[in-house]
Amino acid sequence: MKPTIYAPYLSLLLAALAACSNPYSPVVTPPPPPPPPAFAKFETLGDSVSIAAKLDEFRVALGGNLNAPNAPPADGGRREINWDGVPAALTDVDTFPANFFNSNSKRGAVYSTPGTGLRVDSTNFGAVNAALAAQFAFFSAKKLFMPVGSNQVDVDFRLVGTTTPGMVKGFGAVFADVDRPGSTTIEFFDADDVRIGVVTAPNHGGAQLLSFVGAVFEAPIVARVRITSGDAPLTATSTDVTAGGATDLVVMDDFVYGEPRAAGPPAQVTVGNDFFRSAHNGTQNPAVDTIAAGNIVTWTWNAAGSHSVQSTGVPPEVFRNSVVMNAAGTTYSVRLLHPGTYTYDCAVHGAAMSGRIVVQ
Repeated sequence: MKPTIYAPYLSLLLAALAACSNPYSPVVTPPPPPPPPAFAKFETLGDSVSIAAKLDEFRVALGGNLNAPNAPPADGGRREINWDGVPAALTDVDTFPANFFNSNSKRGAVYSTPGTGLRVDSTNFGAVNAALAAQFAFFSAKKLFMPVGSNQVDVDFRLVGTTTPGMVKGFGAVFADVDRPGSTTIEFFDADDVRIGVVTAPNHGGAQLLSFVGAVFEAPIVARVRITSGDAPLTATSTDVTAGGATDLVVMDDFVYGEPRAAGPPAQVTVGNDFFRSAHNGTQNPAVDTIAAGNIVTWTWNAAGSHSVQSTGVPPEVFRNSVVMNAAGTTYSVRLLHPGTYTYDCAVHGAAMSGRIVVQ
């Protein structure tokens, strides 16, 4: 059994006309494209005092309390990483464990990089390059973080202390020494690895300052973030643009993010002759289901018969329509990121076949 995405238009039209004698056209008109998920951006540039004030605003927007390291998964709140509690054996080396903050100190974050490793440093990276020892300020004394051999690091979220993928409502980071506009960004990705947002850290004009940037979405829909810190990785011969070099060298301090939460069960809807029926609760015409934002709805045809799934809402509560399909076992799926109520019907049978999905 596999999804049917496209089929020759003429054969679909003939099959639909043969299957039903009703006034509805089987031609499926695409709905307006749904808008990208909305998010609030938080940013500031300055010393540790101004950074702390903006971080407090960001924490309030995430909602809930700070969940302590190693505390079990929660329904809300946030997690924070400031690097300063990393043990000495894992500090000032290029082999910081990628899963430390989901295994040793459980906070639901797993790292990866296209480089060669990760480093938590207590020397302002003077141990990497003596010329950089006075380059970076820090927000929480005194350890800082960087990927090794790359200027990018990904953070994948997990239900704390488990291998279950998690999704967060928002993520933000403190950066040290952002000189060039656009050199430092955080990209946000959903569970399908589709980019749903990007924010850029503010830069300064050469002074030794800190930057904070983050985003908070309407619901926990972020499965991964990609952080690009500066133009290039730090090396033993790196020179920052403020010291006559060609690249903007940037490192990271505190991370703050929403509690990673499991997506929950998807919605399953049966498509029959002539009905939509919720597999979860049996409601039919309309089939009514409730899911968490970021989750999937799948419709499955249970018999031969020409039907489609047609979004009938108004933006932002719309999704991509299916084509008319008529094979038993055919499936169609959409992922819904924006909270709201999504109504739909069959383009062949209209309101005689209907349903709605409540996204929370």
